[in-house]
Amino acid sequence: MSLSSRDTGAILVAFLIVLAAVFIATFYVWQEMGFVSLGFHGWLAVGLGSVGSIVLGAGLMWLSFYSSRSGYDEQAGEFGDEEDDS
Repeated sequence: MSLSSRDTGAILVAFLIVLAAVFIATFYVWQEMGFVSLGFHGWLAVGLGSVGSIVLGAGLMWLSFYSSRSGYDEQAGEFGDEEDDS
């Protein structure tokens, strides 16, 4: 099953909308906390940490789906199916 360019575009748009919502919610909560002083490097760390977490999660999900669809899971399971006669 392959995704068409329309499906890929819809997924990308949905991802960007969710990402924007997360940034807006984060900014709102930050403002509601009161006075917090954060310099450029602090904002850079927050941004890179957020984006890095999302990319890491998406990458791991992609790897699990790729492994499942490519047959690697079945190959790994063949070694554990042997019964021990002792």
